[in-house]
Amino acid sequence: MTEKALSRQMWQIALPAIITNISIPLLGLVDAYIMGHLPDPRYLGAIALGAMVISILYNSVNFLRMATTGFTAQARGREEQASIPRIYLRASLCAVAIGIFFILMQWPVAAITFSLTGAEHNVENLAREYFMIRIWGAPFALMNFVAVGWLLGLHKAKQALWIQLLMNISNILFNIFFVYGLGMDVDGVALGTVLSEILAAILAFRIISGHSTRIVGRSIWHANTRVGLFDRTEFIKLFALNRDIFIRTSCLTGSMAAFTILGANMSTGILAANAILMNLQMVTSYGLDGFAQAAEVLVGKEIGQKSHKGLQKAVIISSKWALAMAGLISLIYLIFGEMFINGLTNIPDVRNTAEQYLLWVIVLPLISIWSFQLDGIFIGATAGKYMRNGMVLSTMAYIASLALFLPMWENHGLWLSYCVFMIVRAVTLAISYPKLVPET
Repeated sequence: MTEKALSRQMWQIALPAIITNISIPLLGLVDAYIMGHLPDPRYLGAIALGAMVISILYNSVNFLRMATTGFTAQARGREEQASIPRIYLRASLCAVAIGIFFILMQWPVAAITFSLTGAEHNVENLAREYFMIRIWGAPFALMNFVAVGWLLGLHKAKQALWIQLLMNISNILFNIFFVYGLGMDVDGVALGTVLSEILAAILAFRIISGHSTRIVGRSIWHANTRVGLFDRTEFIKLFALNRDIFIRTSCLTGSMAAFTILGANMSTGILAANAILMNLQMVTSYGLDGFAQAAEVLVGKEIGQKSHKGLQKAVIISSKWALAMAGLISLIYLIFGEMFINGLTNIPDVRNTAEQYLLWVIVLPLISIWSFQLDGIFIGATAGKYMRNGMVLSTMAYIASLALFLPMWENHGLWLSYCVFMIVRAVTLAISYPKLVPET
């Protein structure tokens, strides 16, 4: 395939994935906008804490999306059509089981997590209320992870986009109705998200059922489709990769949680300001993840076909465009960053505090792009052990940075440590990258 053709194929995956991904943190921005225009910063702080707990749980099992994409792309590359629906079913069974487990464990999870935050009592109570409602959407949210991963692996990014758009648009409408229409606050935002996750899961199942019929000529639940569903070898492969990605993602979510908790320990104003800025960084990360997901699909397909040359081309082309997008995002934040902050909250103290730390959000796209892109490459290669080892080392570097910089520069030290974390993530994966080629 020529470079031009590969670039076109990459954009066919990346563009819908970028729109899909950016719509995820846009929900956080909408929540921040709604809570940021209520009369007290405690509502904004509560959303930050409650969403942090949900993120810890959901991100810890993000392997459901990642592993599904890698396995599906490789099966597509090997032209093993019959196994593709079973990949979705296996991962979906895991998603439902984990979601139910999260619901059953909601009380101890809330008790342990909120005991560590050190937030003000009224903020903690609101955050707890938000979490206790949101957690009921866990089985549906995790099934959506699997559905998006499966569709990306099949090079069906547009369908993944429709699922995410339905969830996000309905969530915004529900939030507006519950908060402004019914006078609710954090409980309305949480309930709106749960209902939108349910709607998205219903749409996802209908889309995937249609694809199963086209791929193997029968329904996703047909007895012949399910033949070999509980194959021991396939489950071992799934759990081995999921174990490595779980450890990797647990370190990542723990690091992000530490960022929120340490900000909450400084003051409610710092917590609220960091919530605004981190939402902007999440827009960056989810947007750039579109290129990483394109790399997942292209790399997975080339590895399935055992094409060393194709692998290198996929890596170079997707990374080139990702770097260009990172530079554009940094420029946008440099020019419009203060406007974004002012649009998200009308509380003067929160605005002023966020503007003091805006520089970090401006430079982070150029720092974090490398770790995002390498993550996508390693996921496509289903090389979870390297991601696991790199993330463990990165977390250790993050802890050391916090110990060094936090006492010296407080919140600036917190953001600097986050940058160090991103740099070490990229360096550790870059060192392991040459090992991928022999494995193909």
